[in-house]
Amino acid sequence: MTPLEAAHQQLEDLESQLVASNPQLYRHLALYLQVLRDGLLTSVQQACFHVATQVHPDRYCELDGNQRLVLHRRIRNLVQRASSLLTVEQTAHLAAQIASEHNRQRSRQRSRLLAALGGDDSEAEELELPEEPPARGSINLGMALPIGADFLSRSSFNLRPAVELAEPNSNQQGAENREENEEGNEQQEDAAGQEDREVTMRAMAEAFSDWLVQPSNRTPTPWDGGRLPADPELLLAWIGGFEQALSRRLRNLSHALNVELLRLGITTTLLPVSLLDAALTAQLESLEAPANLLRLPLPFGPEPAAGRLEAIALLLRPADLEHSLPKLHTCRTRIQQHRQEVRRMAQHYRRLRRRVQALEAEQLWLQDINPAQSLPSCPD
Repeated sequence: MTPLEAAHQQLEDLESQLVASNPQLYRHLALYLQVLRDGLLTSVQQACFHVATQVHPDRYCELDGNQRLVLHRRIRNLVQRASSLLTVEQTAHLAAQIASEHNRQRSRQRSRLLAALGGDDSEAEELELPEEPPARGSINLGMALPIGADFLSRSSFNLRPAVELAEPNSNQQGAENREENEEGNEQQEDAAGQEDREVTMRAMAEAFSDWLVQPSNRTPTPWDGGRLPADPELLLAWIGGFEQALSRRLRNLSHALNVELLRLGITTTLLPVSLLDAALTAQLESLEAPANLLRLPLPFGPEPAAGRLEAIALLLRPADLEHSLPKLHTCRTRIQQHRQEVRRMAQHYRRLRRRVQALEAEQLWLQDINPAQSLPSCPD
């Protein structure tokens, strides 16, 4: 067996080992979601209990019996509907949708960047996809950078010709010479500015060359085929997307619960979904709060001596749920152990694939040279 065949065999063995362990990963994820469904209602009720009795007890006491029953019934209905979507298949489907959404955003950004860099307009129009309407309660902030050619201002370093001493009787001739020199300098400045802009645009195009790769040239996504990938690297991406989809599902439930609390007057503020996402990704500094709650200081209000205003909202986090549910924490530990094993296999898989590529390149090199010529030996 040649070294290339041996390397291919090692890759196949590693893929077979990964495929054999995928059912165990599926069982870990299914058990995690089952325990989460069983304890989700209790965790939600505890968070709502804190808001109704510790944060705004006066507003909850103002509700009549019928309104309180309606609140608890709506909480149960929302949790039941969310629990029906907390399955491996539904979560993986949501992860595929999130990945597709990111690809569409990337395509739109790519088309806008190509248009700004003076690329082919037909290609930009072909890649332009219809934008979906923003989610309810979201905030759209324009963060587009002024990367067009108009953004590049002219150079402020204008070279002025040296003023030559002229005779008193040659003032008119000196004025004409200065006008000609100024016109020539303006033309030189325009040409230099145009050249600078072209050089800058070419440099930007080279800098973004990797980012502007066509999506069709990319590696397959982890969601192709509708099953767990046999590639360790794709499986790691699949697990990461699964975690992101689970957080998205819990965030949607949190937003729906916040809407119900606002509708009955228990809370007076509704944090947008974008702030909830920022808090989940640790991009927003929040105050200390009980489990599954989010406290944010408001940037306005009375004088500092009178106290600052705060906004509180429900935000279901996997970490808070695992802390309050010991069985869920045990399931998370098993998933993390399996994920660590997949990460180790991915590192070994990358080394083997690199070796296969090197051996294939060596074989092609030997085929391209004279077959009768032996491989040149390297000097000691």
